[in-house]
Amino acid sequence: MKAKLDQTQGVGLWNHLVPLLGQDYIRELARLFLDRGEKTGSLTNIWRKLQVPGVRAHYRDSYGRMFDDLQGEPIEGYSEATIEDGRQRERDRNMTVFDEEWDRLSAAMDRLSNDPVGQSVKTFRDKRHAHWEMQPIDQEPVPFDIGTLDLTYDGVFEFGRRCETILADLGKLLTHTHWEPSEFSEMSAEHGRALWMTLAK
Repeated sequence: MKAKLDQTQGVGLWNHLVPLLGQDYIRELARLFLDRGEKTGSLTNIWRKLQVPGVRAHYRDSYGRMFDDLQGEPIEGYSEATIEDGRQRERDRNMTVFDEEWDRLSAAMDRLSNDPVGQSVKTFRDKRHAHWEMQPIDQEPVPFDIGTLDLTYDGVFEFGRRCETILADLGKLLTHTHWEPSEFSEMSAEHGRALWMTLAK
């Protein structure tokens, strides 16, 4: 995209705006997905609260019974016991799905907490914007060198996509609804391309 903007009024904006947007995106990733504070609304903190005894069991039961309210009138020729048996089999299937998805999410959250890109994202947010690095006594403090983090745009965006996927999958278990992160990403990318191509004219 930058090559298309060369020799246009958009190149100056690209050189100035893209790094700023990248920094904002990194800060938001840390806030939304990685913060460990007990009062934060981050994915990490929500997952921690879901480990409280009884909470997982509540959502498992809710997921298992999510179609109970959709049951229609009694079916002629079938006894209530037969109908209830069918409902219970459906609940059991749903709970099995819940267990499998929960195990998969547990593994994904373990990977997220140890992800090297995630560690760099947190370090960038905490050190780049929170304080300067201390130096030996005879030297002045200096800004943190972000070059030591080996962050790339592609790496940060891929990390963000992984976080969104985990969030969507967890939301499905807790709310019984599904949304596809890629649909939002594609729409956002389309609007972004339109913006920059307008500047390239």
